[in-house]
Amino acid sequence: MTFKKICKIIAVIAALCALAAAAYYAVKKLTDKDEPEYFDDNDFFECDNDLEIVEVEDEPEEPKEEKKKAAPKKKAAKKDAE
Repeated sequence: MTFKKICKIIAVIAALCALAAAAYYAVKKLTDKDEPEYFDDNDFFECDNDLEIVEVEDEPEEPKEEKKKAAPKKKAAKKDAE
């Protein structure tokens, strides 16, 4: 066997392995259940948990003015149709 033929055989075997790995990864990715990741807040920042609680009073909301459409115009239109 020549060197070129051996290289071609190795290349074909490597390509088949790559295709098998890609198919395995795709099937595993599509059929795998999505599990939620839980993070600990202490991993992201240091906190001494000495927080000051401040209470804020809610301000009463002002009533909004609603614009009403004129209802008599509809009644007048009905009377004209009769």
